[in-house]
Amino acid sequence: MKNFAPSQTEIRTRKRMEGQTGENMTVIPNQVYQPLGLCPCNLTAGACDVRCCCDQECSSNLTELFRESCFTGVFGGDVNPLFDQLCSAHMAHRVPDWFPFLCVQSSLANSPFLGYFYHGSVSSRQYTSFEVYLHTDLKDVSDFGYKQGDPVMTVDKAYFTIPQMSLAGQCMQNAPVAFLQNFDVQCIANLEVYQEQDDVISVKIKSGAVGGTVTPKVIYEEATDLDKFISSTETLLSNGSAPRNVNVEEHYIFRWNNNTISEINVKILRAKINAHQKGIMSQRFTVKFLSYNSGNEKESSGNPGYQLGKPVRALNTNRMNNVTALHLWQSAGRGLCTLATFKPILFGENALSGCLLEVGINENCTQLRENAVELLDSLIQATHVAMRGNSDYNDLGDGWLEIIRADAPDPGAAPSVSSANGTCPDVPAQLAIRILISDAGAVEGITQQEILGVETRFSSVNWQFQCGLTCEEKADLFPITASVQFIKIPAQLPRPPTRFQINFTEYDCNRNEVCWPQLLYPVTQYYQGEPYSQCVAKGLLLVSFFILAVFLSDPWTRVCTAWN
Repeated sequence: MKNFAPSQTEIRTRKRMEGQTGENMTVIPNQVYQPLGLCPCNLTAGACDVRCCCDQECSSNLTELFRESCFTGVFGGDVNPLFDQLCSAHMAHRVPDWFPFLCVQSSLANSPFLGYFYHGSVSSRQYTSFEVYLHTDLKDVSDFGYKQGDPVMTVDKAYFTIPQMSLAGQCMQNAPVAFLQNFDVQCIANLEVYQEQDDVISVKIKSGAVGGTVTPKVIYEEATDLDKFISSTETLLSNGSAPRNVNVEEHYIFRWNNNTISEINVKILRAKINAHQKGIMSQRFTVKFLSYNSGNEKESSGNPGYQLGKPVRALNTNRMNNVTALHLWQSAGRGLCTLATFKPILFGENALSGCLLEVGINENCTQLRENAVELLDSLIQATHVAMRGNSDYNDLGDGWLEIIRADAPDPGAAPSVSSANGTCPDVPAQLAIRILISDAGAVEGITQQEILGVETRFSSVNWQFQCGLTCEEKADLFPITASVQFIKIPAQLPRPPTRFQINFTEYDCNRNEVCWPQLLYPVTQYYQGEPYSQCVAKGLLLVSFFILAVFLSDPWTRVCTAWN
């Protein structure tokens, strides 16, 4: 062995027999199982390297001095935070969409930067249900007052949430409530996996003023008919467990004043069910923001024109309490008319609803017609409809239009046919509600819409009892439907056709593929894409370019040369 400087190293190759190992042989470990560099920042042998937290030569007292400022990354031997692809890592912010579905199962010591090699497997993340990750920071601006659309905050600096319907049609349990935004949703829950939410009576909500809080006032009511809310129930054999309460309806009324919340009233409809009850439960959640000095029935639907999604205002002059509304059915349970509830008709939203009427094979036809007419009339218990969204209920002359009832059926007018054969002609089964609307000017640039007329029309069908091989003594289901359609008409009547358009139909643009009158379509009155003045200006600019191109073209220069 020769003598070398301390910084030099000599590696000799020796021959050894099988089963023998040299004492001075340097053994390089397999990098697949053991890394080559455990601590890359350990540069000084026999001494502690400052800020190198993985240096084994640093005592615990020395490590405490620079633990908060260790070298990060590969050089310091610190690969935290964990990789987003690891199944054991928590979901990070701003990660690609595939991370919630695929992950890598591997040891936390694995690091490709330090020479480690992955020996894991790819699997799907284990979630009980699909979750939507919203990586947004909670911004609490309620101390300076709420604005429309701001989330309602609690004193714990959390969102006040109520189940709401998402764009995909699913119910989101932790959806924040937005200030001055009403909603009425219906969710479906499986009783086997259903878990009751925290009681709202213990939640304190920020009012919008500095230091102000509001505690909801909760009223509980017991549901009497469970068939309206729970369907597909199964008979339970074990009834030893204590019953449990579930909320089938929750109605929230927020009283607001300027940009603050002054009062919150909650009405919860509860149902007592078996602890091991099975089936599908229908839940309804409503949120309504009312002014602090207004009543529930006098809340306007616009000022002055209607707002989209607001209830159509109506009244019945034949009753003492004349305040009412137009309704549609909201089916529940088996969809029977006796179990159906009502929902108001919303302005600008076409809708179709229905329910099922139980009819026997020996049903009296006159009685069937009377029942059908009574059910359909229950939707339109009004005589007038408000023309505007803020029409005064106490002044019938303030824009109230009488409802036109076309072809109202008379149950006794149809011939009485024996019901022994299970048939009944001319049974009212459809109610069509047509509402004419139009634009009526603008307020601060916002188009105002109003109602010009409402018409209701009944349609009848011939009912026949449906039975299979044998007609048993069981009830048949007769469907009854109601539809509402909003028809927008122009504010001004279209111009009558001219004599030229009547006589020369080949120049009519609506009847021919070639339309010569619209050859210069952008500068005609039919073009509505831009203001007429801008169209004329752009047209004149194009004409000037065309004239300039003609003057600079080769034929024109020849003419000028020949003329000279």
